[in-house]
Order: sequence, then C-alpha cells, then structure tokens
Amino acid sequence: MTSLKLFILFVMITMMQHHGIIYRTGSRRPSALTRNAMDELAKPKAAHMLGTWRISGVSTTDRGAVQPDGQPVTRHEADDKRNMLISFFPDSTFTRVTTEGEYTTGRWDFDTAAHTIFLTSNRKTEEIGVFFSFADNGLRLVNFEFSPNESVSLIEYGRKLSRPQDDPYFGDNNWWRIKPDKPENDTQIRARLLNYLAHTASILKSAQIREQDYISMEFSQGIVKLYNVGIGVVKKDKIPATWLSSFYSVEEARKAYDMFEDYLFTGRHKKYQSGNWVRDDYNILVDIQNGMKKK
Repeated sequence: MTSLKLFILFVMITMMQHHGIIYRTGSRRPSALTRNAMDELAKPKAAHMLGTWRISGVSTTDRGAVQPDGQPVTRHEADDKRNMLISFFPDSTFTRVTTEGEYTTGRWDFDTAAHTIFLTSNRKTEEIGVFFSFADNGLRLVNFEFSPNESVSLIEYGRKLSRPQDDPYFGDNNWWRIKPDKPENDTQIRARLLNYLAHTASILKSAQIREQDYISMEFSQGIVKLYNVGIGVVKKDKIPATWLSSFYSVEEARKAYDMFEDYLFTGRHKKYQSGNWVRDDYNILVDIQNGMKKK
C-alpha cells in the first residue's frame, strides 16, 4: 500500500511539474529569522513594504455586538472570491492585479511617524493604517487598516528583488494587461504579445532568484504552456478570457495567438538540457522573444 501511495504521489508531482506548478530548487530553505531580525522587520518602515503581497483575509468589527468580556465581535473571513496581489517598488510605484484580470497602477508613499501608507491611483489617494507581523509559517504579514472596523490582511508572496525590472509585476512587465481604447495594427499586437511573453519569462526568472519551490501562473493566465522541458501553446478553445480581454477585440487576441503559434512551428529553437526545467523554459522563452522581434 505504501509503495502504491508513493507511486501515485510521484505521478502527481510529475504531472504538476509538466504544467509549471511545482519547482524544486534542490537548495536548502533559509534558516529561521532570529527574534531581533523579526522585531526589526515588524517596524513600520517604507523599506519593509517592498515586494509582493497576496490578500489573505478581511476582518470586520461589529460595534453593535459584544463578547462576554465586553469586547466588540470581530469576524475574520478568508478572501477566496477576490484573489489579489499588490506589489511595491523602490521608485514609489505599485501595481495591483487580480485573478479576474483587473490591473491597476499607482504611486505610494509611507509615513513612518503615523504608521500609514498613501496609495494614489486614478486620481484618488487613500491613507491606510499599516501593521506588520508574522504568520505561523514565518512569512511576513501586513494589515491594512481602512477604518477602526475594517482591515485587510496580506501575506508575503514574493520578497523584493535587487533589480525591480526582474519582478513579474513591475509596471514595465505588465502593460500588455492594459486594454487599448482603439484597434491596434499588427506591429502593436506583436508588441503586446512580446510584453506578455517577457512577463511570463520574468515569472520563471524571479522564481529562480527567490528560490521558490513552486511556479504559479494564477495571476498571469495566458496562452503559454509550460513543459518539462519546453514551451507550448494552449488550445484555441482554452484561451483564458482574461487574456482575450487584454486586447482591443477577440479578433486581435486571436491574431496574437496565431503569431505565437506560427513561430513555435516555424521558428528555429535551440535545445536546453541543464537539468533545471525552469531555467531551460526561461531561456527558451527569451529565445522566442528575440526571434519574434526579428520577424
């Protein structure tokens, strides 16, 4: 029975690797932080906001209901309906993306004395209270306190990179998500496609830099299909709606799909066999980008 379970587990891991979900670096995880280091990272500083955070829950306080000890009732709910990432960068920009394809950018500033962050987007500025802590698994947490009765908790999703442009969610790697307000020509459609490919490649590159033990395309669904080792394209009837909606029209999105598919079948592709499929797939994607730029 034990052998059967191990075999099933091996098959599951292999299948997940072929779809780019699991990535094992073979390196040791960093040692646990010391108490002094944790205390330092819990201090309200702008530098501690840098990186990518994922929404993990919402807390609301009902002042009209009290517990036996006289304290108001606070409800904690996991935010499964609206998964969101928010990333902060040293140039005072931030980006926000959801699994539904919503994408916004803006600027941020931090008030160390008041323990608040200012988020400016779409000509609107919000001042939000900030509180840092740690989850049981050692990952950093940040609470955004919108009011005394409502707060949102976010958990560390990706630590800051020394080169912000290597981060998948840096603004320059995501303009493909911004739907154009008028039709685009073939050159513009190709440029949008190439930016999407660059974004996908940056997911693979940043995973290596951060030594992540997984690859997630949850917030970047598109037409690229990852293999061990290799790059493919999803079937036309499986193109994610969020990717289609990033183009001016479905017709223009399908034209981009055809450009990518055509290059996969007609372009010259170098083989990579380093033993690390994430590194190899990254190099293949970079080669595809460079090749498509020349066409």
